[in-house]
Amino acid sequence: MKMLPYSNFTAEEIDGYIRSVKPEQVKRSLSQAEHKFTDFLHFISPAAADLLPEMTEVSARIKRRHFGNTVRTFAPLYISSYCMNNCVYCGFRKSYDYPRRRLSFDEVLNEARIIRDMGHESLLLITGEDAKISPDFTADLIRVLKNDFAYINIEYYPMTEPSYRKLYEAGCHGLTIFQETYDPELYPSFHPSGPKANYQFRLNALAEGGKAGFYNLGMGALLGLNPNWRLEASNMAIHGLWIRKHFWKSHPQFSFPRITPTKWGYNVPAPLSDHDLEQMILAFRLAFHEADLILSTREKPEFRLRMAESAVSHLSAGSQVDPGGYQDHLDGKNLGQFSMNDQSSVEQVCAGIRKHGMVPVFKDWDRSFQ
Repeated sequence: MKMLPYSNFTAEEIDGYIRSVKPEQVKRSLSQAEHKFTDFLHFISPAAADLLPEMTEVSARIKRRHFGNTVRTFAPLYISSYCMNNCVYCGFRKSYDYPRRRLSFDEVLNEARIIRDMGHESLLLITGEDAKISPDFTADLIRVLKNDFAYINIEYYPMTEPSYRKLYEAGCHGLTIFQETYDPELYPSFHPSGPKANYQFRLNALAEGGKAGFYNLGMGALLGLNPNWRLEASNMAIHGLWIRKHFWKSHPQFSFPRITPTKWGYNVPAPLSDHDLEQMILAFRLAFHEADLILSTREKPEFRLRMAESAVSHLSAGSQVDPGGYQDHLDGKNLGQFSMNDQSSVEQVCAGIRKHGMVPVFKDWDRSFQ
């Protein structure tokens, strides 16, 4: 595996160092008030695998210091299942022959009304790489949606600064782009065709969003593709540090999507265990004290709530993962881009959060001035 262009180290150097770490080094890192990249490597090392209780204790203190006992909730809204890409793991891949759906402007607003009626004030707009879901179409949507939602984020195909600026000026506050795998040698095997086959263009997207002014810049790797999750995590941390250095007015966010089955079936190359995922999330909280850590309904309720106590700041709730999914759910239909392990309602998610001594927050954002 190669490291990101932002890294001063080779993959072999990073991997060798991680595997050489001793438990004493992990404990020494945990005792420090501030944590550097070297400490992050200690936290994801095999030597730290038996120290999760100690990591959890420190991570929970950091989370409470910066986020209190709150957990912010949000919902995704899928706009189109049309896609020009052929990602081998995705239920929306172009080569699959099934009825696709692209929501009209009014259909998007209907989905948004259902989400708002659920109590949500934070909205994540998602689409496949569909040219008809253009920046102009999306900007018009955002201008209407911002009347009902305090916070709007997008998880779209990569764009350049002018297109991102159009969305930012319309009222979009956050941008999320998953690199899927940071390994440029593995990347082509998972993305054989379509615009997404361009690794570098996708990698550059968050920087384009930073130039456009987005307040939040979110990143993630699709966990289960890379057999070396520790190197994947290292690259994601390097990406986050680079974003924080070059776009200091923006706030880094980290997501941890783990592959779940699609309706077409997909054999996950390198399944990630709950234990390894927990270690990875704790390491990010320990190293990025103020960053938002996000966990979706791909994970089981009990795991999500446990991680919210110790590290995670944001949980999706009541999610539907297909265009028109919220109306379809009301009509008794159940489809989606991937399977969800937490199908709890918003009320059930909030009840679980409260049961664990935390407070669900639907709104923690107001745009007051430029």
